[in-house]
Amino acid sequence: MTLKTQFFAAAGALALLTAPAAFAQDAGADATMSNDAAASAPATAPATGAAAFTDTQVEGFAEAMTDVQSLNEEYGPKVTAETDATAQATLQQEMNTKMTAAVEESGLTAEEYNQIAAAAQTDAELRARIGQAMQADAGTSADASAEVEATESDPEM
Repeated sequence: MTLKTQFFAAAGALALLTAPAAFAQDAGADATMSNDAAASAPATAPATGAAAFTDTQVEGFAEAMTDVQSLNEEYGPKVTAETDATAQATLQQEMNTKMTAAVEESGLTAEEYNQIAAAAQTDAELRARIGQAMQADAGTSADASAEVEATESDPEM
C-alpha cells in the first residue's frame, strides 16, 4: 500500500467518524435533516449495507463527505469559540445550510447521506467502497489540478 493510499484510507476513516456526526449535530433545527425522522423511518426503508447503495450514491456520498468535512473544519472552531448563544446558533445554522447544499449538490438527499453514513459505521465493505470513491475523486481532482497548472505554465496547450 503506497503512502498516498494509506493517507486517503486514514483520511476517509477519520472523515467517516467525524463528518456524519457533525452533519447531523444540529439536525433538529432543520426539518430536512431531522435525525428523529431517520430514527423513526418506516419499515419499508431501504436495507442498509454496501449492497443497498448504488455506485452513484456511494460516489455522491464520498464527494459530499469531503465537502461536509471541510465545512466542519471551517465552522466547528468558530461555533465552539463563539460565546454569544444567538451568534453560535446562527453560525451552526449557516454551517448546516451549507452542508445540506453540499449533500444535495452531490445528488443525494440529507436522508440518503445519513443512511449511508450510519451504514458505513458498521459495514467494512461499504467503508471500502467509499474509500475507493474518495481516492477516485481525489485522483480526478489531482489530474485536473495538474492539467490547469500545465496549461498555465505552457500557454500553447
